[in-house]
Amino acid sequence: MTRLDADQVDEVGSTFASEWTRHGHAYFNQLRRKLRWQLLVAYVTPLILLSAYSYFQYNVTLRKGIENHLRSIAENQRNTVDLFLEERLANLRNAFDPIVLGSPLSPGEMDKVLSELRRENQTFVDVGLFSPQGTLVSYAGPHPSLLGKDYSHESWWAQLLSQERESFISDVYLGFRGRPHFIIAIRRSVEGRTWGLRASLDPEKFGDFVGSSYLMEEAEAFIVNNRGQRQTLSGQSASGEEAFSVPTRTPETQVLEVDLGGKQYLSAIAWLTENDWALVVRVPTLKAYAPVRRARLILVGIVLGTLAVLIVLVARNTRKLVGRLEQADKAKEDLRRQFFHAAKLASVGEMAAGVAHEINNPLAIIHEEAGMMKDILNPEFGQTLDQDDFRERLDVITQATFRARAITGNLLTFSRKHDPILELVDINELIEEVMVIREQEFKVSNIEVAKDFTQGLPPVMAKRNRLEQVLLNLLNNARDAISGPGQITFRTHLLDGQVHIDVEDTGCGMTSEQMEKIFFPFFTTKGVGKGTGLGLSISYGIVKALGGRIEVKSEVGAGSTFTVMLPVTSQESKGTMERQMGTG
Repeated sequence: MTRLDADQVDEVGSTFASEWTRHGHAYFNQLRRKLRWQLLVAYVTPLILLSAYSYFQYNVTLRKGIENHLRSIAENQRNTVDLFLEERLANLRNAFDPIVLGSPLSPGEMDKVLSELRRENQTFVDVGLFSPQGTLVSYAGPHPSLLGKDYSHESWWAQLLSQERESFISDVYLGFRGRPHFIIAIRRSVEGRTWGLRASLDPEKFGDFVGSSYLMEEAEAFIVNNRGQRQTLSGQSASGEEAFSVPTRTPETQVLEVDLGGKQYLSAIAWLTENDWALVVRVPTLKAYAPVRRARLILVGIVLGTLAVLIVLVARNTRKLVGRLEQADKAKEDLRRQFFHAAKLASVGEMAAGVAHEINNPLAIIHEEAGMMKDILNPEFGQTLDQDDFRERLDVITQATFRARAITGNLLTFSRKHDPILELVDINELIEEVMVIREQEFKVSNIEVAKDFTQGLPPVMAKRNRLEQVLLNLLNNARDAISGPGQITFRTHLLDGQVHIDVEDTGCGMTSEQMEKIFFPFFTTKGVGKGTGLGLSISYGIVKALGGRIEVKSEVGAGSTFTVMLPVTSQESKGTMERQMGTG
């Protein structure tokens, strides 16, 4: 497992800590709400569409069913009324068949005819015999004053004589008696002369018969003529009252919605065959379509109940699902923290081993030189004191001491918290200054330093000498990687709001394993005594504290390129950067 240095561990730990802040309880609450709404939309939309389609289809089907039921009632009742009128005409014919016409009948004969008719049906009121001149010559019934009346000018008499059919059924009218009634009449030809037989029917009893067979609650059945005048009386209207707007006669039964006095009715109109009458069956629209409303309420109830169940299930399942995700995320975070803690401990151990190794070398030199000096000064060995040799050994001890101090100094620099003073730094100008410092040294080493600057770069907020230290470290590493003549190139450019500094060398390059450890403390590719392994680690920490990062590309035998990326900042960001540097 690749180990991380302490600074990298801190960086990665802080990165995941910030991610955990974004994925904290508030984040999961937002996720829960978003997931809940998305699931509700996914489940509810098909339900609403299907319910709307089912509602309209069922509504249309149910309405058609109700209208067809009303139409069936009207047609059945129309057939019943037709049959009723045919039977009354047959009763009238049968009553007069045994009688020989040609002269008026006696009252007894007429009473016998009326009794026979009433025995067949109680709607018969009276009966009369009319001479060819249209005079009522024989009568039986409750209005004997009608006997001898001249009916030749009555419309029904004219129609009876003129029409092809031998029978006639009139509209309801008052006539000589002054009471609403309608008649059925037949004509008989005797010796070339036409006699008329007439019976009047009670419209109230006829109306009771018409309205007694319908099957729908609160429905009303009645007869109207082609002018819309009611022909049946049931105690609700008088003869001739215009009760309905009748459409044009058609063979099919019509179903219409009509408005009468501000009240809506659903009406079925079926035309009779025996007369120019129409049977009307009507019912209040609210009552007729009550099943539609009940179905609508049931459907709405089912939909609302289903929605409630969906909401409860979605809320419960999303709560459980997101709760499990939150627990898993917390467990994952705990695992990450344990990993980083272990990595940090490993890094500390590696750092301690590196420090011990690096300091043991100068300590061993000091111990060896001090022992030699003690031997020279020991009289038992009888050695002569050579001051030049003695001074040379002291110089070696001093150099070893300085080396140990440099190691501890670099270590302190790596671990100490700083309180730098930030300023706006021109990167191109700073690189020029760094190149001047090493210019003569590179000339002696036959190393060419080139530059490829992008002019007009915005300044970055940094501590100048710290950033200079980073550039010097990269420049020194590039120099140490080159054996013999070579070239180091500085490039600068602006990309995605960051100033990029490339330090490219033509040195020996690095393997992928070396690149994985290049920023670890005390890791170095240089020979023993030539490097402490802290330069890149310190540079990494400095750049990170500035809000930037370092990347490396390398190929064995082709050289390496280190890229420093620093964010472009302004004077207003100085306070924020100082706080970050102070805690970096």
